Amino acid sequence: MDKQEIRNLIYKKYGTFLLSRQQTAEVLNKSVATIDRWKKQGLHLEYKKLGKSKNATIEYPIDSVVNYILNNNQKIVE
Repeated sequence: MDKQEIRNLIYKKYGTFLLSRQQTAEVLNKSVATIDRWKKQGLHLEYKKLGKSKNATIEYPIDSVVNYILNNNQKIVE
């Protein structure tokens, strides 16, 4: 699959270009704890913080997730 096909597949499933922590974990077949650990360590995925509070919602752009999949030969869960 190429980048556009993967992007379309993820968008079709979730209907958004910003994925929640849970959705990102599902797509990458990782735990939410792993996604959170990567964020803390500054690894792998670009994210968007929605709001300024300490507990603001974190979302991951589809393109960041797709780039991770392609750069790490990651299989996606459909």
